[in-house]
Amino acid sequence: RDPNLNGHSLHVQELSLLIYNHLPPAMHKGISAENLKYAALFHDVGKLGIPEAILNKPGKLDDAEWVQMRNHPKIAVKILDPLSSFNFIRNWILYHHERIDGKGYYSIPAEQIPLAAKSITVADTYSAITMARSYKPGKPHEEAIAIIKDVAGTQLDKQIVDIFCQIPKDEVEKCVPENLNT
Repeated sequence: RDPNLNGHSLHVQELSLLIYNHLPPAMHKGISAENLKYAALFHDVGKLGIPEAILNKPGKLDDAEWVQMRNHPKIAVKILDPLSSFNFIRNWILYHHERIDGKGYYSIPAEQIPLAAKSITVADTYSAITMARSYKPGKPHEEAIAIIKDVAGTQLDKQIVDIFCQIPKDEVEKCVPENLNT
């Protein structure tokens, strides 16, 4: 429904799995690659409950529109609720817009944000920065990395950012789906 997000969820899925594969083995505790794969793919499924006028707005959202947009993680969890196999990843999806400084959608403290959600957030941020949208061009890898490093420790988890930034550029760029607008 959102032409600006063509391929975005697949990109976030691939990036999240790439991050997972570069995490130290001790950080894999409680996270399976299979569960992460589904959580990353469905992280924005709640946008199905957001009006198209908001999703396709060519400019910035006003305050009332942001209130609706911030509901997409809750809507995603509600959509997936009948599928008990997704219970384990519910909070990974719900908290993918939480910030380390506590200023996310639901103001969850950093220590309560699941590591998988923190990884999805880094992947989601990188994808959003690098993909072209109707209202902005995508930024190159180097610029995206600089932006991500700049918000490490406030918006994004610093440890996950450090790991992500160590991944070779060619590995990151292999995560781009064929239909992604970059």
